[in-house]
Amino acid sequence: MLLRILHLIPSISPLRGGPSQAVLAMAAELRRQGVDARILTTNDDGPGLLADLPLGEWHERQGVPVLAFPRWSPPLGPLREFAVAPGLTRWLRAHLREFDLLHVHALFSYPSTSGMAVARALKVPYLLRSIGQLNRWSLKQSPGRKRLLLRLIERRNLEGAAALHFTSDAEQQEAADLGLATPSFVLPLGVELPELPELLLARERGASDRIVFLFLSRLHPKKQLPLLLEALAALQLQRPEAPWTLQIAGEGEPAYLAELRALAQRLGLAERCQWLGFVAGARKLELLQRADWFVLPSASENFGIAAAEALAAGTPVILCPGVAIAAAVERAGAGVVVEADLEALAGALKRALEQPPAAMTEAARLLATNIYCWGSIVAQLEQYYQEILKDFSGAGGRRPSARSPLRTEI
Repeated sequence: MLLRILHLIPSISPLRGGPSQAVLAMAAELRRQGVDARILTTNDDGPGLLADLPLGEWHERQGVPVLAFPRWSPPLGPLREFAVAPGLTRWLRAHLREFDLLHVHALFSYPSTSGMAVARALKVPYLLRSIGQLNRWSLKQSPGRKRLLLRLIERRNLEGAAALHFTSDAEQQEAADLGLATPSFVLPLGVELPELPELLLARERGASDRIVFLFLSRLHPKKQLPLLLEALAALQLQRPEAPWTLQIAGEGEPAYLAELRALAQRLGLAERCQWLGFVAGARKLELLQRADWFVLPSASENFGIAAAEALAAGTPVILCPGVAIAAAVERAGAGVVVEADLEALAGALKRALEQPPAAMTEAARLLATNIYCWGSIVAQLEQYYQEILKDFSGAGGRRPSARSPLRTEI
């Protein structure tokens, strides 16, 4: 039987970072493996709206059928972030039963919140990938609003899910604080594995006379870029003669970007920093391949898609424990994991003033190949879909009991 899976996410804008990027890649791989996967979303584009996204009609994007509805754009920022889209909800009420299962990506946002409520009302099974929004750090951001939403509807949405999809053991463990009985499973996200001619890698990395640190991520306070800048300023005081450059690739709120630039100026790093803006495609791959180290000192990442992309490019990473894949990186010897404090990070950067060992570079690529390849991940995801549908059918259209064969309950 051909599975029909509808993926629901508030935004597929590149400015929204890894979650939006991952859902397109996930759906594309599902389609390659014979699943009719489609995406329902809005025209959200961070502070603005996607101009190139047709509204109210199916169209193809990166090989995936996508249906988008307009996001209401009130003058209040919090309401824009909630991505209110009444047309999306009306469409779901009329068409959700045409699909076998709803895979929801995100929480605390109108499309996902209303989508799960519609699915419960229509008795269509759904699973939720909370994209880290049940992590302790995330729940502490705008805590009053999130407590209210949990009390009003999100708790019922979480308890009514056929399963919760976590992308790391750490994310699953932190969500356990909520005391949910909903079945859950851990399945990481994937990355594309680029072709990496070894001679090209050696030539490009050996050509520079300075170490290149690359920060490639959405510019957001949780990424802790100020901590990285302060650590590099400390390194500059200790080793003023050391040749290095920090490349910063990513976009964020204009006011926050201005704060970051001003901080780099005050710390005396203006000549060391290259502000590259948003990058994608071949340009992003080029940056990942040519960097000596990828650095992400984030306070909280339920996965860390950019770090996994660096591994796939054969680039070792320097991560803080808040990045969920840090433990796997440390076990594999594919990079360095360091506590998120100034002294520890500065020390790690000082030790990284040499090019990474060849064994670490090989371990980075091997980890991405063995663990974070989309093909094997999606094959497992399809098995979970089948298991959920079997259990849902056997339970007479109700969520399976807490004794579901899915993995650890939380």
